[in-house]
Amino acid sequence: MPAPDRKTFETAASWYVQFQAQPPTPAERQAWQQWLNGDPSHQAAWSQLEQLQRSLGALPQDFTRRALTTTQQRRQVLKWMLVLGGTGYLGWNIQRHTSLGNVWADYRTPVGKHRRIELADGTQVDLNTDTAIDVLFDARQRLIRLREGEVLIHSGKRAGYPPLYVETRHGRVKALGTRFTVRQFPDSTRVGVLEDRVNLSPGDQPDRSRTLGAGECAEFDRHAIRPTQHYGRTQAAWTDGQLIVLDARLGDVIAELARYRPGLLQCDQACADLRVSGAFRLDSTDAVLANLQATLPIQVKYFTRYWVSVNRIG
Repeated sequence: MPAPDRKTFETAASWYVQFQAQPPTPAERQAWQQWLNGDPSHQAAWSQLEQLQRSLGALPQDFTRRALTTTQQRRQVLKWMLVLGGTGYLGWNIQRHTSLGNVWADYRTPVGKHRRIELADGTQVDLNTDTAIDVLFDARQRLIRLREGEVLIHSGKRAGYPPLYVETRHGRVKALGTRFTVRQFPDSTRVGVLEDRVNLSPGDQPDRSRTLGAGECAEFDRHAIRPTQHYGRTQAAWTDGQLIVLDARLGDVIAELARYRPGLLQCDQACADLRVSGAFRLDSTDAVLANLQATLPIQVKYFTRYWVSVNRIG
């Protein structure tokens, strides 16, 4: 039986959510049956979805009915299910879509935690939330492979050692005796320099390298490096357990907070452009959300502990 792709599973999940909201009419059941019989991959997706729900438990009925009151909220339930669906039952690329593929990493952190390690050569590495790295040292190079997440590296100037590289899925970063951060996004890698310099090399175009100095950052993919931007020390405040922002979009702040808590935290577009300033503790995201609700025209709705929505009021 062919493995379903993401779009097929999205359709299967959409049918499932619809049936959870209310019993299907005869016409709806007939339409679902026609879809199910239309392709073997549809049957595979439905079977895997049923297996997933048996393993994780179905959504509580009162929660599901409440969640389906609007089209937007219904899409959020679907997104929640797709996040759960990435736990291995569906045959998706585990390395790309979940952290389960990182259980064999040399060092890793769970969601909401960070840690500091010291390598054999004295290099210090801070791992941010949901981060995984491998460390490969040999006679020619020192290599830190960033599987997922974000790191801050303090390499220093170490005579007698081979060069230190950080490798992501988009290319390589060469440390030139420095302190810098590397964050891997799905489609790019962002590097910010706190001290000295680093050199960036896109994976497919290594000749298009660029050197960044202290106070600079840039993103790159496998083909090119984007324009250099300013990088401040407050952008690495996560090493002290803080998120520090000045006149930032609420939508961006919520997206950043979402990295530090399990489940789904989303911000409605109606309030995403509100401006926020402050220093927030990353180990107390519920308290941060409560403070934002107290100072902004927003309402924070907890559908469950793992699904939270921020909406505008008034």
